[in-house]
Amino acid sequence: MTRISETPNDTMPLRGPLQDGVDTIDLNQQVQFQAYTRVVLPLDKYVFWSPTTKLCASGSLHYSQEMEQREDETVGVATVTFTSQKRITEFSESPVSTIYVAEHCGFRYAFSQQSGHYEQAGLWHYFGHLVYPALESQLLDRPDAIDPNRAVVSNSLALWLSLNSWSSPYNAGFKTGITLYPAYLVDSNLTPPYGAVDIEDTYPLQAVPYIDGERNHWQLVADRVTITLYGLQSNEAMDFVDAINSYSVLTENFGLMNTPVISDGKRPQPELQAIAMQKKITYEVNYYQTRVADIARQLILSAQAAILIRD
Repeated sequence: MTRISETPNDTMPLRGPLQDGVDTIDLNQQVQFQAYTRVVLPLDKYVFWSPTTKLCASGSLHYSQEMEQREDETVGVATVTFTSQKRITEFSESPVSTIYVAEHCGFRYAFSQQSGHYEQAGLWHYFGHLVYPALESQLLDRPDAIDPNRAVVSNSLALWLSLNSWSSPYNAGFKTGITLYPAYLVDSNLTPPYGAVDIEDTYPLQAVPYIDGERNHWQLVADRVTITLYGLQSNEAMDFVDAINSYSVLTENFGLMNTPVISDGKRPQPELQAIAMQKKITYEVNYYQTRVADIARQLILSAQAAILIRD
């Protein structure tokens, strides 16, 4: 049986008129895309994007925009559709650590999905959004835009991520056994087991910070931290809690202010008629913010900014 993809173009009555319509609308428009590769800071796993190659593609670029006035910014929220008469293989075959950003009329757009494709029409539609001004700084168009040897976050995240390389000298080398990631910055399509660290609140325990003779900033603060674990059964989750307790006592990087317990979450997928092995643990920890800087400096000795490239 002949598949649609094997059918000659002239036997597809939809294709010709639709492609002629695109030719009329786009006026032979060429859209330039800048490729970026993912850069992860070693201290707090903050994600930036470094420019690499450029790509020029033919097609029609359509966008709609509306202004939004928010508490911290006034921004034009734009949705963009790029229609091409051929599949842009770079979009679908590039590693997940690569993105493409288009620039048009002084604005930049990033594309997140390809949908609405109908083989007989011979058109490919790519959808995306404006790169918001607040996130423009994540695109490293200038090589000196950030200092990779310094953390971005000001909370206890660096302390939690240092658990990835920590094991206790006692208790038969007690360690967490999984890799922790910052919330919303978990690697793409990651298979469990792993954990995500979500720091929801930071508040002072010391009213006024102490500034020493070298202008080092010392202040006792507290974080409310939720750890979401995937892929662990009960025993392994308890081992994780015990490792955190051991880490707190032996390193004194942070102190525990509550008695954390493991709770089971519900992460369903109707297609599988099952729920994931998800567990949540909430901690309240106290630490000196200067101590976080000390941990960051220790991590610099064994880690550098990484460019991740995956097939």
